[in-house]
Amino acid sequence: MIGRKLSVMIQLDDRQKISFNCSAIGATAKYLEDRSRDKLERLVSMPGSRLAYNHYRWSSLGPQLPIEGFWKERLARIPYSKEFEQNITAVREYLEARNQSEWVNEVLRYLPHNHVFNTTVYLIIDHNNIVFGEDVALNLNSRQFHADHREAVYYLIHELAHAGYLRYHSERMPELASIKTLGELCAIVKFLTHLEGMGVISSLRLRTREGGLLDNDYKVLRNEAEKAKRVREYFKVLSRLENNAKQKVKQSDFEVFEKMSGRATRLWYITGCHMAQTIESTFGLNTLRQLVEKGCSDFFKKYMSVEDPMRQWPLIQKQEKSCYTLPQRERR
Repeated sequence: MIGRKLSVMIQLDDRQKISFNCSAIGATAKYLEDRSRDKLERLVSMPGSRLAYNHYRWSSLGPQLPIEGFWKERLARIPYSKEFEQNITAVREYLEARNQSEWVNEVLRYLPHNHVFNTTVYLIIDHNNIVFGEDVALNLNSRQFHADHREAVYYLIHELAHAGYLRYHSERMPELASIKTLGELCAIVKFLTHLEGMGVISSLRLRTREGGLLDNDYKVLRNEAEKAKRVREYFKVLSRLENNAKQKVKQSDFEVFEKMSGRATRLWYITGCHMAQTIESTFGLNTLRQLVEKGCSDFFKKYMSVEDPMRQWPLIQKQEKSCYTLPQRERR
């Protein structure tokens, strides 16, 4: 059955708790079969559906749909078919079959020592992979997951890294519509750069071991010239915000989010990961883990002490390491 229960709880020791909730998958499948009112009401009552909707409300800068309208719009173009059901089931079963301690340990590697998860992973259909608070939603209808089931694990690592990060900084997540000045906009861009950079780096070792580097972010990170171009572009945008911090924000200023996260550029993903890699290779893994708790201001200061981002010119001598070659010896 498409919505059959996954592993109820991952419990690596007496502290780590990561549970999976599949209820939205079955409810979505039933709605897609006949799109009746009662099936829609059941769908929107599922906790995974509500989590995705709350994230939409947080990130929306314009008029907001009610939850029923949101899900009707999201699912309008998805036809129900046996192939659809088989694709969803295959990804779910792959997640269930993977060695759970392996991917959980990849997340914990980049979080502070003694980090404790108390997180629910909601498996959903046709919304972005997201984190809200310390819980996660994973879209099993992702074409990327269907093409390579390993991507579901890699993106789960990415989103769990976010959930871990937000344990220490949940108060830094204002509604985007509440931003009033370019300085406030700059602050949230820096925060999300640190957040996304740690998400990208968290799955890198496992991707490297398994050859799962076909995601576009990792293609750019392996291309030194293209990576340097994206990093310079990122800091040009950031400099404009910093230099006009007191200026009132205009609607057009919010286009910065598309520049930072849009498919064509992915600026804060690429730059955030590059910054994290630079810090790790220079100061060691422990420093990078500590910066998760300290926050984005210290993250940026530490990176800027090493490298001039506009010239890609190291300010202190360090051994350059390829982002896709595992180090011979880890610094801890």
